[in-house]
Amino acid sequence: MGVVRKQSIISSLVTYVGFLIGAINVLWLFPHFVGNSGLGLTRVLLDLAMIFGAACTLGSVPIAFKFFPFYRSYLPREKNDLPFITLFLCTLGCIVFIVVMPQLKPMIIRKFGERSPLLVEYFDLLYPFTVTMAFFNLFEAYSWSLKRTIISNSMKELGFRVLTSIFILAYLFKWVDFGQFVHLYAYVFLLPALAILIGLIKTGQFKINFSISSVTRRLKGKIITFASFVFLGNFLNIVAKTNDTIIIASQGRRGLVDAAVFSIATYLITIMEVPQRSLISITTPFIAEAWHKKDVKKIDRLYKKTALNLLIVGLAIFGVVFLNIHDAVKFLGPTYEPITVIVLYLGIAKIIDLGTGMNSQILFLSKYWRVDFLTQVLLVVLSIPLNYWLTVKFGVIGPAFGNLIALSTFNTVRFLFLWRFFRLQPFSSNNLKALAIALICFALVYLVPSTGNIYLNIGIRSLLFLGLYGFIIWKIKASEDISGLFDMAIRKLKR
Repeated sequence: MGVVRKQSIISSLVTYVGFLIGAINVLWLFPHFVGNSGLGLTRVLLDLAMIFGAACTLGSVPIAFKFFPFYRSYLPREKNDLPFITLFLCTLGCIVFIVVMPQLKPMIIRKFGERSPLLVEYFDLLYPFTVTMAFFNLFEAYSWSLKRTIISNSMKELGFRVLTSIFILAYLFKWVDFGQFVHLYAYVFLLPALAILIGLIKTGQFKINFSISSVTRRLKGKIITFASFVFLGNFLNIVAKTNDTIIIASQGRRGLVDAAVFSIATYLITIMEVPQRSLISITTPFIAEAWHKKDVKKIDRLYKKTALNLLIVGLAIFGVVFLNIHDAVKFLGPTYEPITVIVLYLGIAKIIDLGTGMNSQILFLSKYWRVDFLTQVLLVVLSIPLNYWLTVKFGVIGPAFGNLIALSTFNTVRFLFLWRFFRLQPFSSNNLKALAIALICFALVYLVPSTGNIYLNIGIRSLLFLGLYGFIIWKIKASEDISGLFDMAIRKLKR
């Protein structure tokens, strides 16, 4: 776990800096200077680009994850044709998207035209947004496979948000008008994608060989079958994660304004994903290698440690967010009143997701990778109808409850499958201890009276909760990795 821990810490720090910048963008710059409709527009464009961008990769991303270790083991660099194959697939997918999308445009305009007219006005910006997103995803997959996660995470989590800040400031100082700002935002992934590509080329591992290798001829059947299922599974997963904002924009009473409210609530919960994102990028190649060597014990260790660490950190972040949610509403204004309930439902759903560990990566890299696809289908089948019906019935709060139901069911099925076929499960007594400690610390800090100043309230409650919770977790040594991190920090402070 030494390499995993080291890269995880660095990647998490980089990602948290990115999230801090993102928080400034989403909680301050967008609502107060760009406007609620502008925030809703950029969020919906981003979610649509994520869906279409995933479709454009045509399975090239899971191919890179799954088969790159085989190609690197059996072929010299100059004869490795996997980069060419995946680039060809991604390019083909983008061409198909550009050709097919105009046929879908009238239907999309009908769905969004009444409540979200701004989205219709800037609809064509989906083309550059989607294409740059698709190639960014592909280059990121190779960067992860080469265990160069710090560079890719820096570009995705930090570069994207810094560029967004620059674009907002350009609009704020009237260097660009609103239309030009939205156009710039549509190309926000272009520079990060080029930066990762340059880094890959410098490694010497990303060479374009047009000749089909013997490895490709031997594995082509497995590659096609695997890529088809896992690609569809990943695509469905993205649809499940992004359909709520899109449905709100088309069916919500206030259109893009409701989408902005839900986006801010989602962003606050997304902070809980930072360690998960870092661990996924770092541990995915280790899990792939472990399955290749049939080392189930190593997978079990990774499964348990990552699930416990994610739960501990996730509870810490959710505790801070929910303790301060009322002051956040005061800062944002009465338009954002619904985020209290939204954050509660989304936060519980995310705790369940984090607490069940890296079941997705373990499944899709195993021989039962079809189960990953089937559970993604289940998630979409549950989430889209639930979110649509609950949005119509309860407004912007509805999809949050829908997410809780769908994610709980989704992770329960995965947990049961991994236990039934591999005797793998992520829980121990330490997981229960962490949950109990978090609830007790939350209850104690919640009783602290308000100072009347929202900034002072946030500072006091956050420090009290994190200090108390962190001290107890460290003292009882609930997690080997987290305790080791605290011990290392203490030793450095003593020096």
